[in-house]
This record gives sequence, structure tokens and C-alpha cells, in this order.
Amino acid sequence: MKQLVWPPSPSARIWLAPSVASASSLSNTRYRAWKEDWWLIRNPPSTPIALGRTATYVTSLTPQPATLPANRAAAASMYGLVEINATSSNRSQHIAGQGGGGGNSGGRLVTAPTRLQAVDYSTLAACCAELRSGWVPAKVEQVVMPDKTSLCLRLRTPGGQGWLRISWHPTAGRVTMMAPGSVPERGNASELYSLGEQVREALCGLVLVDVGMPAPWERVADLQFGVRPGESPTHHLYCEVMARYSNVILSGADGGVLAAAYQVGGMMSSYRQVQVGRTYSLPPQLYGVPPTAAASLEQWRDTLVGAAALAAASAAARQQQQKQLKTNAPGKPPPPPPPPPALTVGGRLVEGFLRAFHGVSPALVDELCGAAGVSPDVSPDSMTPTQWEALYSHWMTWQERLRSGKFAATSDPPTGKYSVFGSLPCRHASVHEMLEEYYGVLAAVEAHAQLHGRLLATVAAALKKARGKVRAFEQQLTDSGRSEEVQRLADLITANLYRISAGSATTVVEDWETGQPVTLELDPTKPPVATAEMLYRKARKLRRAVDAVQPLLDEARAEVAYLEDVEVGLAGLKLWTGDAADAAALREVQDELVAGKYMKPPPDAALAQKTAARASKAAARAASKGGGGSKKGTKGAAAEAAAAIAADGGQNTASARRYLSPGGFTVLVGRNNKQNDVLSTQVAQDDDLWFHVRGMPGSHTLLRVSRGGPEPTDVDVQFAADLAAFFSRARDSLKVDVIVSRGAWVRKPRGAKPGAVMVTKELKNAVGRPGNSAAATNAASSEGRQ
Repeated sequence: MKQLVWPPSPSARIWLAPSVASASSLSNTRYRAWKEDWWLIRNPPSTPIALGRTATYVTSLTPQPATLPANRAAAASMYGLVEINATSSNRSQHIAGQGGGGGNSGGRLVTAPTRLQAVDYSTLAACCAELRSGWVPAKVEQVVMPDKTSLCLRLRTPGGQGWLRISWHPTAGRVTMMAPGSVPERGNASELYSLGEQVREALCGLVLVDVGMPAPWERVADLQFGVRPGESPTHHLYCEVMARYSNVILSGADGGVLAAAYQVGGMMSSYRQVQVGRTYSLPPQLYGVPPTAAASLEQWRDTLVGAAALAAASAAARQQQQKQLKTNAPGKPPPPPPPPPALTVGGRLVEGFLRAFHGVSPALVDELCGAAGVSPDVSPDSMTPTQWEALYSHWMTWQERLRSGKFAATSDPPTGKYSVFGSLPCRHASVHEMLEEYYGVLAAVEAHAQLHGRLLATVAAALKKARGKVRAFEQQLTDSGRSEEVQRLADLITANLYRISAGSATTVVEDWETGQPVTLELDPTKPPVATAEMLYRKARKLRRAVDAVQPLLDEARAEVAYLEDVEVGLAGLKLWTGDAADAAALREVQDELVAGKYMKPPPDAALAQKTAARASKAAARAASKGGGGSKKGTKGAAAEAAAAIAADGGQNTASARRYLSPGGFTVLVGRNNKQNDVLSTQVAQDDDLWFHVRGMPGSHTLLRVSRGGPEPTDVDVQFAADLAAFFSRARDSLKVDVIVSRGAWVRKPRGAKPGAVMVTKELKNAVGRPGNSAAATNAASSEGRQ
């Protein structure tokens, strides 16, 4: 712990924030602050000096506020100075462990974005304004928790009903109404979480009476619920949209916390605790001041210039500290710290905005700078007066639009950005509709990636175990091959019993096959006859092992082949392309692995089974009322339905991949073993061409040929063969042999695993080139867009 006595020299002064500038002496008291928050202004005032970022304990402090000019005082209030008292600090967010400020910009409004634009203060204000104008008052009829970071409330008004989504996802946190007709997904294990039950118990039957934002310039929405419209609220549902610190808290009329998505105790935060039974408090503010603090262009400009310079100085100090840590040799004491770096002039404009003002995000800075014709990465010192005036004009327009509630939802899909102020080309009906479309992709991508990772890990572990079994059985068979040798040794002993003396450890006899002398090892404690009998028993055991191990080895090899097929199918489903059939195919693979006892049922399997059982009973009741058929045709109807699902060309979520050959022939490719079975045994007609890569796992590919119609040309056959090669383990090869057969010559052996078939006759052999396939072209274009 470092002891500091302030001021360090008579020529130094500590400038305090205005709220504590009246304090003149705080001595013999212990304080903790971040060095980055302590700034010295020399007397007379000059450039502040940053003291670093690490924590420091101050044991003696005698602040002497310095007299600054009005413009310098306004700018200094932006410098991130701490309030010198025991309970407040502009860096208390770091102590409390709560996030805030603006969200990340960037991202792409495409099928599978890699980085998304986060909801900032302006976007949340637009969401609250739309919700207040269209859905207040509204009665809460149902509460569902469709996933672990979302709550959905079904609201009813005289004009209709809809679902309100309240999400505290780290990237996609929001408060939006779902699209008309949309319902939250049911059957997830998160429905068993206590938070959903507590919110349902507290809010069902109440009325949404108001929607507000209790914290000025902070991303907190307050949904107020009461017994009747116009009455005081009895419950509050706070949604804090703060990146990885996002949270949802349910409180009563007195402010007491009733439930929370994440509870924060004293060990996690010394500044703000969020626990059941405590009084709810708003998140602490970060450094900076409200955007309305700068009353003139000059003050606003000086604030940005100073804040950008301070941000640059802090970044330089951090880089120097990291560099020093890397250069320290292990086992040696660290060198003395270098003197604090002086504040550098310049910095980036966007960093100045983020450090100076509350409620500002990188996306908002990009929008304001783009409207003013200024780069957000420019140094404020290099900007012209005309640029400052244009930027300030848009800054004031932004505040005016926030006050008046004039929002317009627009987006730019090629760049993945959106705006609530109408500055982008693609317009949307509402902010809620735009955000649901934008972040709905993220939910699908994350769910797909998580499920794919779990399945891939399960298959990899099962493959490792199966291959180990194969090696063990092969070793046993190798050892079993010694049965004839052991039998011959026993015969030699039996044939030469009259030559062997009792108690002999070895004896030399003649091998009647080669005529050469052979030395036999004996057990001197046993008679030679007992040794021969022991060898006979060992030979019989080895022969029995051959008969017992060979079926096990064949079964283990079949299991390896099956798992390799599953692995290849999962490789084709790695990236989510926006087709719902990919997600359905992954769920089919999961069901297949669960049925094969390779993995445990997912946590939501029980709820899914209940949902399916209810749907089945409802269908049975509907069929009985409508005079439906008997149970006799159920199996055949199911087979026909499965065949229709696989052949419908991608319209159904469980369909196979569909391509169109140059000659106009339909080519179907299975996504997993289940679909491979359907294609090969139910969809395939006698005249259809069937393709599969030779000697390695891959998808079943079917080229549909109409009876009596034209035959596919060599170009069509090559097109299908390339697809079969691409959706196989040979995807990265230049070329590979592909089996070409007819649908009539493909059979499934009884008891075979999913995806395993037997080809009774081959039509010909084709050479597939995976890189020339239509799927490879599509994959390359998708990667180029991302």
C-alpha cells in the first residue's frame, strides 16, 4: 500500500469537482480512488498531469481548490475528476462492477453478423416512447421466460394483443414489442427458472400504467404496473441495458427488490448491491456530465478537446504500464515507476465524446460526425471552425429530437448499422420491429453455434472412445493369432514326455516340421503333463477369443463409421446461413445422439415432450371429431410425411438441401443421417441417380429423374457428383471418387444405424471436384459478404 501526502509541493493544487469544491480539509482519513481520476493543476493553471490507473490509498489530504477561468472550469469538470469523499467517485463503476455508457458500434446487418451495434440511450428512449404511446395502458395476461436472458409479457389493449420482450442479453439487451402474430418459443428449460415464476406471480393481472427512464442519460427503463390505469404503481420492472452488466430487477411500490436476474452482493460490489430484500438503487454514473451542461459552443468545444486529450493520456499511460510489465524479468524486483506522463495534446474526437458526456455511444458519434462531414477519428485540435459549428448544430438537433420524441427507425444492411433518427437508407415501420429483426439474427446464430459446439464435442468424445475400442479389439485378435503356436508347443511336450525328466526347467526336443532342435521352457514345480495341459487350455481360450472378439470389432468399426458420418454432417451445419432447416437438422442430430445414448437429453427435453404430447392429443381429438382414419395407417402416413418433408425443396424446416443442375434437374443433399435415410429409402425412385463419395463418410445425394422423361447429361451428373464430394470428408480435396447408382439399387440393411445403406449395384464411377460445386461457390460468396 502506498502512502501519499497531498499536496506534494506548494506549487501544486488539487482541483475538486464543483459538488465538493467547498470542502477545505479532509485529513487523517482513508480514501481509495483510481489514480487516473486524480489530476494536478499547477499554480498558475496549466496542463493537468495524469498519475496513472492503479488504485491508491490516500491517508492524508488537504485539498486547496484552485481558481480557474470559467471556460477552463467547465472543461475541467469533464476531466474525470473524482469527488473527494467517502461515498462517491466518478470511477465507482469500476468498484461496483456495473457497466454503462455507450454501446459498441460496428457490426453487420447480415445473416450472421460478427459484431452488433448495441442499444444506446437514444435507442432505449425511442423504444420506451413507442411502448408508451401504443401499449399504455395494457393488461398483463401471461409471462413467459423463453430463454435465460429474456422475459416475454403478453399485453392486451382494446386494440389488440402482443408480446413484450424484455431482454438483458449482453449484446442484444432491449425492450421491444415482438412482431404481430409472433409468439415466444416454448419448451426451453429456462421456463423452470424462478425468475419467470416470480415475475408471473407478481405481474399477471396487473396493468402496465407507465413506461419511463428514471436515470437521466442512462440506459435504464422503468416499466410500472398497477391495479388499474391512473392509479399509483404497485410494482416496477427495471431493465438495465448495460452490455455484460445488463440486468432485470422486479421491485415493489416501496422500492424493495423482489426478484432479479442477477443478484450482486457485497463481495461483488462495494458500491451497489442488488439483492432481494434491499432497496433498489439506480446504477452509478460514469465519468462525464449530462449533454446539457455545455451551454455554448465554446464550452462544448473546450470540453471535447480536453476530454479527448485526457483519454489519449490515459491510453498512453496504460500502454506504458503494460510495456513495463512485459519487460520485467521474472524473479527480479520491478524497477521504480516512471514519472507520470504529461497530458498529450490531441486524441480522437470519438473518445472525447465518450469521456465527456453521458448518454453518448460510438454509434451516435458516428452518426453525428457523418451528418456533419467529420471523421470520428480526427483530432479535435485539427478541426476547423466550420466543422465545429456543423457538429454542434447536429449535437443540439439530437438533444431536441430526444426531448420531442421524434424518432424514425432506419438501417443500413450492408454495414449492419441502424439509427432511430432516420439517417440511414432502409426505413422500418417502428423501432421495435427494426430491433427485433436486427437482434433476432443474433439469437438464432448463438443458439445454432452453442448447439453445434455441444454436438461436435459429444461426437468427438464418442469417436475417441470408439477408436480406442477398435485398437483394443485388434490387439486382442493379434494375440489370439498365437493359438496355433501355443498348440504346437503343447504337442511337442506331449510327444516327448518320455525324454523329459521330472523337475526340469528346460528341455531340448526336435521340431518334426523343421527338423531343428527347439528349447521348451517348463515349470519345474509341475510335472510335464500338467504344463502341456495348461498350454492346451490357453490355446483353446485364444481360439474362443477370436470367435468372441471379431463381432465386437466389427461392431466397433461400424460405430466409428457411423460417428464419422455424423461428424461430416455437423461440418456442413457449422455456419448458420439463415435457413431454418439448418437449425432443425441440428436438433435432429441431437435427438439421434440422445437416442443412441451418446449424450444425455437436453434440460428442455421434458418440456418439449410435454408440448409434443399436448400437440399429439390435440391432433388426435381433431381427427376423431373429423372422422379421421384408424391407427393402422399411421406408420405409412408418417413415412409419406417424412418423404414429403425431405423432398419439398427447402420450404419445410426439416427439408434437405436443394440445388438445380444446369439441365434443370433437382438435386437433393441430406443434412444429417436421418435425412440421408429418408432420401435413400423413401424419396428415391427407381430411376433416380444416387451419389455418395467412395470409401469415406458423406451426405447422400439424389438427382431426381422422372420416369419416361429426359436423362441427365454428363454435366448434370458431374454437378451432383461435385455436391456429393463437397458434403463429405473430402471437402478439402481436389478430386475424389464418387459412386453413382440408381435408387432401385440402394437398400438399408435390417438393424443398421441411421445413414447406413447397402449399394447392391453401381452404375458407374464419377470424379467429384468439391471446389467446383455450387455449394463451394455459395460458401465463398457468403464469406466474402461477411
